[in-house]
Amino acid sequence: MIKVENLYKSFDGVEVLKGINVEYEPGKCNMIIGASGSGKTVLLKNLIGLMTPDSGEICYGDRRLSEMHEDEKRRLRQKIGILFQGSALFDFATVIENVMFPMEFFTDWSAAQRRERAQYCLEKVNVIGSDSKYPNELSGGMQKRVGIARAIALNPEYLFCDEPNSGLDPYTSILIDRLISDLTKEFNMTTVVNTHDMNSILEIGDKIGFISKGELKWQGDRHTILQTDCQELRDFVCANTLARNIIEGK
Repeated sequence: MIKVENLYKSFDGVEVLKGINVEYEPGKCNMIIGASGSGKTVLLKNLIGLMTPDSGEICYGDRRLSEMHEDEKRRLRQKIGILFQGSALFDFATVIENVMFPMEFFTDWSAAQRRERAQYCLEKVNVIGSDSKYPNELSGGMQKRVGIARAIALNPEYLFCDEPNSGLDPYTSILIDRLISDLTKEFNMTTVVNTHDMNSILEIGDKIGFISKGELKWQGDRHTILQTDCQELRDFVCANTLARNIIEGK
């Protein structure tokens, strides 16, 4: 579990996060949603340690991130998998080399062990027979799958996904959503997904936090979001054509 306590973050005197309190639970797709500029990306970066909050705490289990020594933070990083918005695969490396990459830094496994683990992860995301291909030889959806395989290579306790469906067609987006959800439940990971994709929210949102202007305005799940009485969230939901049609019963 990850617990965020009264988190604040400012840039040049402008508050971007204003007293965020939220918990992210294992075995669930915990979603951070909101419009562009709402603060959700800043929150995600604070969670994974790319930014340091001005005040407040982020707790991994019973340990506060701010109190961890460097060796503790290194051990924590080994428990974290990240799926970047653009997959962030290395163009100069093959599919299997991309998946093996984090193992070279964080394990003392032999080359054979790294390759075996990478092939297992690729099979988990249904990428078969593409070990020797390069990212530019794959479709966007396949690149995302390879990105997920790399993110779970170290069997992480925590998985962070930044706009996982960016640039994908609707059908492929659904497949990626379901894959993330299935892996989250299978490995009991604490998965945090940063998105503004309403289709993803309605598909896999086990726990949802809506951020607007740096404040956490609503928490719930995909079953309750369409009945919200939070007007800002209703406006966000209704901006999506599919969600609007569901609300209006079309």
